[in-house]
Amino acid sequence: MTPQFLVDANGQRTAVVLPLQDFRSLVERLEELEDLRLIEERKGEPTIPISSLEDLLADVEAGD
Repeated sequence: MTPQFLVDANGQRTAVVLPLQDFRSLVERLEELEDLRLIEERKGEPTIPISSLEDLLADVEAGD
């Protein structure tokens, strides 16, 4: 990663500029971390059998 920093008149960093690919990579990693956090958060929830989900989808597609 090759960040560039923008500074104010006092030399204090005020912003960072990243190459677009680096930015996209960071966003992707953050999304993966969010997915892992949600998995961990929902670990104790009861599961739903696949057959129930298939029935639910069939009902939605049928307009019920």
